[in-house]
Amino acid sequence: MTSDADTRSQRPESQELRAAPIGPGSLTWKHFGDIRGLLYLGRAGTLQNMHPAVSGALQDHSNFFDNPLDRLFRSLPPIYGVIYDQHDRGTGTVVRNFHKDLKGIDETGQRYHALAPDTFWWTHVTFFEVLLDFNERFAYKKFTPAQKDQVIREAVTWWRCYGLTDRPAFDDYASFQTYWEDMLDNQLINTQTTQWSSRISEHRIAPAPGVPPWLWKIIGRPTTVAANWLTKALMPEKARAILEWEWTARDQRIYTWFARAMTMTDRFWHLLPPRLRYAPRAYAGIRKQGL
Repeated sequence: MTSDADTRSQRPESQELRAAPIGPGSLTWKHFGDIRGLLYLGRAGTLQNMHPAVSGALQDHSNFFDNPLDRLFRSLPPIYGVIYDQHDRGTGTVVRNFHKDLKGIDETGQRYHALAPDTFWWTHVTFFEVLLDFNERFAYKKFTPAQKDQVIREAVTWWRCYGLTDRPAFDDYASFQTYWEDMLDNQLINTQTTQWSSRISEHRIAPAPGVPPWLWKIIGRPTTVAANWLTKALMPEKARAILEWEWTARDQRIYTWFARAMTMTDRFWHLLPPRLRYAPRAYAGIRKQGL
């Protein structure tokens, strides 16, 4: 299991990684703040929570089980900010410091710290992997091999905003694929956190931010049921197997039609004004650049 002592992905500090800028004109700048990425909230969060250390931090140090939607919507804007804020604002340092006191013993009996490089790198990967997976599933125009490498190298620059070691990082798509499969095959488990969140529609949870309690009583359960299905639909097949999630032929047919509609929409998405295409924190950064 991954722990503070994990050395499986150690990289000599002297080995220089190739990195690419993440400012205007980069693939990350263009795609990460896209509002459609919110479809991946459940997927990215679940993949993170399958890591025992991340699950342990949520159990020991957060309000996730009382108000999971608050955590999701509170955590995401600063992540956007690392990309779209002014660099001198140090948003990456702010995000890193949120995690500096999160430590303990996870459910496998291993010591964890949220800033252990291998742990923090995994959460970082689940964010930039959204660009790759969304493009592969839904984009009308797919990334070329060179663009996939570029996404990874921009992610190195993004990672360095947090001020952590480069040791667990890599700088090409082939290395990403190897890492991703190893995490799914050997590192991730069905944690207590993912077991709870898999049944989120059965729990009484606080309303989503900005939704009146009276309205949440009406839409809360349908919303969480739909979100659970979407998370299941977007989840890698190996992850669904680890979580013991059923995926039926009917589910696949519905997903196929959904994917076709998303791809058709992508052909015209760029025609919408940026304020409609980007999340608020991302759009604020775009406006500051005069774009």
